[in-house]
Amino acid sequence: MMLKNTLHTLISILLLSSCQEINITKEVNYTFLLDSLVQSQTAALKKIDTTRVTKCLEKSAERLYLFELKNLDPFQKQWLHHDKIAYQKIEENFSDFNYQLDSISKEFAYSKKQLASLKKDLVHRHLKKNKFAAYLSDEQKILGTLNILSENLRNTFTTNLTHFDSLESRLHGIFIQLNALQSEHGKLTEN
Repeated sequence: MMLKNTLHTLISILLLSSCQEINITKEVNYTFLLDSLVQSQTAALKKIDTTRVTKCLEKSAERLYLFELKNLDPFQKQWLHHDKIAYQKIEENFSDFNYQLDSISKEFAYSKKQLASLKKDLVHRHLKKNKFAAYLSDEQKILGTLNILSENLRNTFTTNLTHFDSLESRLHGIFIQLNALQSEHGKLTEN
């Protein structure tokens, strides 16, 4: 009887410990949660108009060229100095923006693959729960960093685009005059 009870106890302990390892619902749900975070961040990054960034860079370069026209006297150049600095700042902030966006998007795609592999390894028992927890923790840290970078990039886009549009609106009349000066100067140099 004692041997029978010990055997039942041992079998029960084995079953309970194996059941704990079999029940991976919580861990799989963690991967789904992180995957949904990756999907939402990827969707938010796809909303950024890279064509608009390129056009802002081109237009900023044009504006900076106009601010340096030889027809402008020192007073006019001084008067436009703050606007010139504003365009330079936009140009600086957007200079490698598309590269950064592409890089972060690739990192999110890689994390998505890592999470899928992690979940697959857990489901197929290639990975124990404790190893899974360590890998999941690492992936959470990486995604946290990517989240911050992604948010900073979206803020850079919004802030610089707003600033660019404001400058363009405010200086519209001045650019008409500067373009006229440039055309006039071009005609003089041709003759």
